[in-house]
Amino acid sequence: MRTALCCLAGIALVAMAGCSGAARDASSDGSEDATSGAVGAAMAGAVVDVNVTPEALASRPQPWVLTTPESAVRSYLAWTNYAYRIGASAVATSTMTGSEEVRVDSYTQLNLQRKRLIDQTLTSITLGKPTVEGTHTLVPAKETWTYSYVSIETAGKVLEGPYSAAYDATYTVVKNAKGDWVIDSVESKALGAVK
Repeated sequence: MRTALCCLAGIALVAMAGCSGAARDASSDGSEDATSGAVGAAMAGAVVDVNVTPEALASRPQPWVLTTPESAVRSYLAWTNYAYRIGASAVATSTMTGSEEVRVDSYTQLNLQRKRLIDQTLTSITLGKPTVEGTHTLVPAKETWTYSYVSIETAGKVLEGPYSAAYDATYTVVKNAKGDWVIDSVESKALGAVK
């Protein structure tokens, strides 16, 4: 989920030896259009060619809203999904802290090493009541996702899926130096098998 939910839930830190292809630039409010370019320089792995469909590039989310913990969670999910779909984790970094950026980039690199991207869709989410613990806020969520793995070599070619997954997740949200709420970490428990 962690953009394919796999993103949310089972994203494990992986050795960073991956690849990456089409880079995407985003303004600080997420409003600029995606552009193609080399990505590996901003990511942990080697530069590789990543082929995505024009539809995948055009599926760019609305500009992020980081004014509340809940809006930060929704923006994070939208932008990490997009990052996983196009193979460029840097487009989502404004929605997270540096430590969460490492996790997202690691998952992107893992998929690129496997010559695939994850194309996931959040089909439902229910956010629970946030709780404040010191300098951070915990936001519980129940989520359901659908996802497929697609080729980086042949744009749009489905390699596996579609699959579905459900998670109980907890988002740790903090304020950054600019006063925006951003995701610092995600803990998730898969409710069933995840492929």
